[in-house]
Amino acid sequence: MICSETFKHFRNFSALALILNATFSLPVHADDALLRACSNAKTAKDCQLPFQQGLSPVQVGLSREPLWGFVDTTGHMVIKPAFSEARGFVNDVAAVKKGDKFGYIDKKGNWAIEPSFTRATDFNARGTALVVTDNRLAMINRKGQVIKTLPFAASLDTNGFMQGQALASVQIQVSPALWNASTDRSLSLPDDVMALDLPQSGLIPAKKRDTANDGFWGYLNKNGEWAIDPMILKTRDEPLLNGDVVAVKNKNDWAFVDRQGVSLSKDQYKSVRPLSSGSWLVTTNDNSKQLLNSKLEKVQDITADQSENILVWGKAVVGQGSKGVMIIGADNQVVTVKANKPQLLQQGNRLWVTQNEGKTLQVVQVYDNNGVALLNDPTLAALKDYQLQPLAASAMIDDAPVLPAGSNDVSRNLPWALLKPSDASKPPAILTSQGTVLSDPQWAAIESATAESESAQGPLIIRTQSKKVGTVDSAGKWVIQPTYSDITPFSGDYTWAVDSSNNTQTRRLIDRNGNAVEVPANIEQNAQRLSAGLLYYTEGDNDARRWGLWDIASKGIKAAPQFVQIESFTDGYALAKVDAGWGVINRDGSWAIPPSADRSGKPQYVGDGMFTIADNDQPGERGAVASHYGLYSAVNGLALATDLLASPQRVGENHWLVKPAEGGVALLDDAGRAPLSKGIAASSSSVEGDWVMLNFSPHFGAINGKGDWQIEPLYTEAFSFIAPLNWSRANSDGQTTLINDHGGEPLDGFEQAQPLNSLTRLVMNDDATGETVLYDNDGNEVQRFAGLGSLLADKASSGVIPMRNDKGLFGFVDQQGKKLIGAYFDQVGAMNNNFAAAMKKSTYGNLFGYINPTGRFAVLPKFDWAGDFSEKHAWAGGKGVVSLLNAEGAVQAKIQVRCNQRVIVDAKGAYLWPAKAPACSNGGN
Repeated sequence: MICSETFKHFRNFSALALILNATFSLPVHADDALLRACSNAKTAKDCQLPFQQGLSPVQVGLSREPLWGFVDTTGHMVIKPAFSEARGFVNDVAAVKKGDKFGYIDKKGNWAIEPSFTRATDFNARGTALVVTDNRLAMINRKGQVIKTLPFAASLDTNGFMQGQALASVQIQVSPALWNASTDRSLSLPDDVMALDLPQSGLIPAKKRDTANDGFWGYLNKNGEWAIDPMILKTRDEPLLNGDVVAVKNKNDWAFVDRQGVSLSKDQYKSVRPLSSGSWLVTTNDNSKQLLNSKLEKVQDITADQSENILVWGKAVVGQGSKGVMIIGADNQVVTVKANKPQLLQQGNRLWVTQNEGKTLQVVQVYDNNGVALLNDPTLAALKDYQLQPLAASAMIDDAPVLPAGSNDVSRNLPWALLKPSDASKPPAILTSQGTVLSDPQWAAIESATAESESAQGPLIIRTQSKKVGTVDSAGKWVIQPTYSDITPFSGDYTWAVDSSNNTQTRRLIDRNGNAVEVPANIEQNAQRLSAGLLYYTEGDNDARRWGLWDIASKGIKAAPQFVQIESFTDGYALAKVDAGWGVINRDGSWAIPPSADRSGKPQYVGDGMFTIADNDQPGERGAVASHYGLYSAVNGLALATDLLASPQRVGENHWLVKPAEGGVALLDDAGRAPLSKGIAASSSSVEGDWVMLNFSPHFGAINGKGDWQIEPLYTEAFSFIAPLNWSRANSDGQTTLINDHGGEPLDGFEQAQPLNSLTRLVMNDDATGETVLYDNDGNEVQRFAGLGSLLADKASSGVIPMRNDKGLFGFVDQQGKKLIGAYFDQVGAMNNNFAAAMKKSTYGNLFGYINPTGRFAVLPKFDWAGDFSEKHAWAGGKGVVSLLNAEGAVQAKIQVRCNQRVIVDAKGAYLWPAKAPACSNGGN
């Protein structure tokens, strides 16, 4: 857990950013697929809904404008088909759609609330419902009066108050957040901000909502106040601020205005790009590119074939095209370089422009960050006689806004490049740090291995014609005279050299000036490598081999041989392993982060003396989650945070963005404090310097009948509160828990439990034993069943639970886990009104019937599908008709298809709807 704070019940959210769930079950409506389904009894399961308050919505038309009406339990149409969409009756009214608006009817079919809503949901017991009116989500009373209007952010769709529940699941689009690590402050946002971006010219781009799904962009200051009002800029695309000039997009073109929204230029552009100098790189409508200064005056036309790919390079901008390269310096000085398919190499704070002539790399020019050419014409001409190998250079393919600081220490720097002469009779050469070609007749070879790494350092190792080895600095001057027979590349201030004087070879430790350093014989004999001014040496063989450290400067042992492994030092710390595991040591060999048997992961250095360690969980402890992370300080040896779901992300100089396992996201400082945190995890994050921008996915909470939050929006799935306990499973960013209808957690250790409808019981899998366990509401075990998921929690009803045996067959048990009906059935439904749909393939094939509480078929299997009983009636389809079954399981009425419409007849075939048989236009049925 986070050392300084627990995030489990954190409640930081924007109440205004309210979006209701868009995936709920809307009132049934007829699309083409449903029309086709309703024309065939085998597929017409959704064309009539369960009975609620004595009535069932039924779709009867099969035309392009089918209509829904309501039938009673005898099959008579008591509310004539007149609605394009309909829901069942709840609290004596039903939501229906007439034309393009929803309203509510009573049981006589009269309008209780006239149709005026885009969406409408069921009323709750308190007498309120959620509707959409004038593109706003609102709560109404039974008179249709709006008693609470929710913000523009509210969704157009919602489950509303589901039958029998006092709460409505509500989905919100959580507002973004912008944190500053240097001030430990979160930007205070106006309620209607729906989107943010990282700062531009000292201000923060922010989008202010003005409709349900969109808004206008403006800029906030560091206090969260509007510095540039969105209604001034009037743009739905994010603008670009560069100094006092704002680029705004209107439809397809970009224009320039000042911070007050006043136009600065009549010209419009296809695209614009701000430069750090305050200038702009723009593309006109005829696809030509121009450089504009901060006053929007054209400085120069930019050819397209030199600016196809634009990259930031320090304070300059580099354009690369098929015919050359363009460099725009901080002072708007433009340098153009002609080259055929040029390639860019970055070497410290220098930029190489190269091209391939055949198989040979040819340098066109080398520039500093001001666009100044560093090679003169004679040098460029001389380079044509050599094959070029730039040292510690890499291809420039991404922006490089920060360049490494240059060093004036020529002895530690490498030359710019190694040069292999085309004429094999000539000695090798170097391109010096002064930008000149230098060679020496006594040079025989240059150790290119010196420069294999981007972090390689000088001096450069030279082998002479006399088979001696020395080193030269970046200017080509001897640093160590060629008196040795071999020198290995430097690691820090020291390296190994071989002295072959007196006809014997002696390995010596030397400094950068070539001076030998005395090393005790036993240390030198067992020395393995160098790192950070330390000699790594060993004692013992094979499994008994252990590593120690000897300090060159103080000529003393820093750590006696005790480590199984030691890695190289970085910033004064190195990873070390002993029998107990991996830890981190200081240069004096003491533990900065001691190993622990509780950790199996290997530390990873992330900067600022901080390490992350992945703790591999024990099998089965966390299911699919393989590793959690800890953040440890080598400065004080303490764990700043443990049990993190991802590796911490560095922010600024001394802060870390972390994701705790118990939920949420936080910004930690190097002392382990969490000055900024949020109770839900971010869906994405962007870090730039000290700034962190966080975006969040929609989350669910629940509102009561007054429209107030009863459960705050911390969850990523809608709730389903199950009576009589009124508990629900809740998912928060991958973490499942069990909550009550006030948001509390009623039982510890039952996060994965599922409450059962009609029972004060819970079901939960025991992964360790492979069993399903039935518990009471106090968490006491009632009964165990073989197999995971063997109790069908979603079909519990009327005090009984379907149960699956090890052969995949189903029966029923009661609340004590006692068998009521043996497992004889291939499929079963919920037991309601003493009936449960069931299929027994061995006897009746793939047909459904209904069994009673004794397990006998009260209605023999003859249906292709069978709905659950509701209010002692059920719909079932088979043999070309949809049958309405009564409380005895007898057919009360039938729905058939006649003349491209669904008709209702009684058990004897007499028409109930319409009153007489329809006349078919083609003369047939």
